[in-house]
Amino acid sequence: MVKDRDELTRLEWVLMDALWTSKHATASELQKVLEPTQGWAYSTVKTMLDRLVEMGYAQARKVGNVHEFSPKIKRPKAVGKVVDEMVERLFGGSVTPLVQHLIEQSEFEKEDIAKLMAILEQYKDQ
Repeated sequence: MVKDRDELTRLEWVLMDALWTSKHATASELQKVLEPTQGWAYSTVKTMLDRLVEMGYAQARKVGNVHEFSPKIKRPKAVGKVVDEMVERLFGGSVTPLVQHLIEQSEFEKEDIAKLMAILEQYKDQ
């Protein structure tokens, strides 16, 4: 049952991205947007939207004879939730190993490093 989990699958993220972009849409409208890249039928989109409503990521309201869906949670909050869960699960709650990994695996420009240093400077006395 969906209530037993609150993490989005990769495909649910695809659908949520479309919903965040559109702000509100029917299952049919979203299916038309996603069909070229995902190949999803209307029934697939509708089932996934119903699941997202049950999970608390989306909400639905009746408009005429169709349901219009909209995000219930903003993208930054959903991303933050995933990152927080990942840091807890993989690094025991410490962000240092995650930041170290990102630094070692990425090619930072001087401007990126300066921005990161400024962010760290803001929080160093907390």
